[in-house]
Parts: sequence; C-alpha cells; structure tokens
Amino acid sequence: MSSDVLTAIAALAPRLTDAAGRADAERRLAEDTVAAMREAGVFRTATPARYGGGEASIRTHVEVASAVAAIDGGAGWVTALWNGGSWIVALFPEQAQDDVWGDTPDSLISGALKPSGPVHRVPGGYRLSGGWSYASGIWHASWAIASAVLDDGPAILLVPRADYEIVDEWHMAGMKSTGSNRFVVEDAFVPDHRVLRLGPLVAGANTTSAIAPTYRAAFVPSLVLMVAAPQLGLGRAALTHVIDAAQHKGIAYTDFARQRDSVAFQLRIAEAATALDTADLHAYRAADALDHHATEVVHPTELLRARYRADATVAARHVNRALETLMTAHGSSGFADASPLQRIWRDANVAARHGMLIPQVNLELYGAALVGAENTVTPFV
Repeated sequence: MSSDVLTAIAALAPRLTDAAGRADAERRLAEDTVAAMREAGVFRTATPARYGGGEASIRTHVEVASAVAAIDGGAGWVTALWNGGSWIVALFPEQAQDDVWGDTPDSLISGALKPSGPVHRVPGGYRLSGGWSYASGIWHASWAIASAVLDDGPAILLVPRADYEIVDEWHMAGMKSTGSNRFVVEDAFVPDHRVLRLGPLVAGANTTSAIAPTYRAAFVPSLVLMVAAPQLGLGRAALTHVIDAAQHKGIAYTDFARQRDSVAFQLRIAEAATALDTADLHAYRAADALDHHATEVVHPTELLRARYRADATVAARHVNRALETLMTAHGSSGFADASPLQRIWRDANVAARHGMLIPQVNLELYGAALVGAENTVTPFV
C-alpha cells in the first residue's frame, strides 16, 4: 500500500500546493482538499484491512505524513494525527471499531491525550464531560478521542461528533491550517466498549499475535514518532526550495549573481542537508525498530522505548536547525508573505514544540534509562 499512497500523494501535489495559502488563512483545510486526500487513500493508512485500510507499518506512517508535509505542512500534520487516531482506534474492541468504521470506512478521528473531566461510572459505561484542546483536524473529524482519569487510572474514550461541540480558538503563528481547536463534551454517555485503559497499553498489552503487526508496536514511542514525521517533509521542502532558488538568486552586496556559485553558500547547504539526513536516520531507525519488535511480538524495554522517544526529538531538532541554516542562506526574501519558506518555517517551529517532542522531557527520560536512574518524569514511555 505504501507505494500506491505515495504515488497518489505525488499526484495531489499541485492541488495541495494551490490550496495551502488559503488553508493557512482560513485556519483549516478546505473540504474539497480533504475529500481529494480521502479519495487518494491517504487517511486509510492505519485503518484495519477488514475496513479497507492498509494496516500500515510505523515506517509507512512516517513516510506518508512526511510526503504530504513536503507539499503542505498543515496537511501533513493532520495526516499524521488522523492516521494516528485510526491506529489508536484499531486497539479498541472490535465493537468500537465497527461503531467508527462499520458504515463509514473513511471516518476521521481527532482528539487529545491530555486528561480532562469529570467522568462518572454509570451502568454500561461512563458519563463524560470536559474540554480537550489542540485537537488537530477536529473540524473534519466524525469521532474524537478524549482522555480522562478513571478510578483505575487514565483511559481514552471514543466520542461521536454528535456528542461534542467545537470551540474555534486556534490562532497560532504556525500550523494554522490544522484547525487544532478545543472540543467540549457535556455529559455524554460513553459505553464500556468505547473505553480503553492506557496503563496496560503503555505496559505492552497490545503486544499479542492476536492482532496485525502494526498494532503491536509500542504505544507511546509510536505516537511520538508519528508526531515528528511531518517535520521530515517540511525540512526536505525547504531544502528543495532554497536549492532551486539558488540557480538564479544572487547574494546581495556581493559579486555573486547566483548563490549556487558561492562556496560559503554551498557549505551552508551541505550543513543543512546533513542535518536533515541525521533527522531521517534517527526517525527511520526508530520506526524500523518499532516495526521489528512488533513483527517479533516483543515489547521493547523501557530503555529502548525511551531511546525511540529521544530519536523523535532529535529528528525534529535537526530539522529545525537545518531550517535556521536554510533561511539564513536563502536570505530575507524567504520571510515574504509570498514565499512558501516562511510558512514552512512557521509550521516546523510550532510543530517542534508539541508536548510529545519537548527535548528536555524525552532526553531526560532517555538519560535516566541509560544510567539506570529512576524515571521521575512520566510513566508514559
């Protein structure tokens, strides 16, 4: 499936490029853009095969989101998050999956994993209220994932579109088109089959041969890597733009009529390209390792899971370092409203600050695991 979807994404490039500016201004993707991507199969990457999906590997998740982000960062971001949402729903009981995909195989799932509430136990399920911010792609989603703390620990609950309202408050410097607004639930009933405990998942409860290989991958590091994936495409897009422009763009106040003829410029391009290579190496090393563990039905150790989280952070950080180099090498015209570089720069810098990619968190987790110290940061590794 991976090659077919990547080919379809490449065919969508002119359409996504033309729509990117409008989506950025309107703070959401246009309906026809989402429809075209849906028709191309972009959002079935993680859906189980019995609903017509690809049951794609973690590596394919990264490749697909990166490929879309290389065309438009916001579209790449929601691709990563919607496919990530589908991957999570595939871990729910089959009855919940039927609720989501049984009649609508192309359902999009948005959500947020930071807990809210309150939530109360009732016969057959829970009554849920609360608000969840930063729900990327929520405008187009037909289901939402809401996190809450139950009596026996944190859980994620599936809520249909009829049970939540969207609060339009996403006003950000970058990733504007993701429409990552807050959604609010008021006393909705969530049946037991649409409630999934997080503790067992983090501990590896999904590491079983009873499900397809991709759904056995370690829960937290897989999600962290999915969030990092769009950064790879954004970095490559910036590199391509700067190299293409260098064929005819000069360097102000010098004798260089073309940037490409300057050795100093060449060095900066090489510096940026190798930083992007480093990002790819870290991201795909983690993706391949997660896929390998899943294939072998093995839950990786905490040390390895911490390393994969660190890999995602290091990848995102190297992309942003490359972007700083590229923006300077290209020159101030890259910040013009008409330049795609400024949107790439804004999108990548906002995306890199996602809570799952915070360097001091992920690197502290990895450092503690390396030296055998107690993890006092978070149980979600």
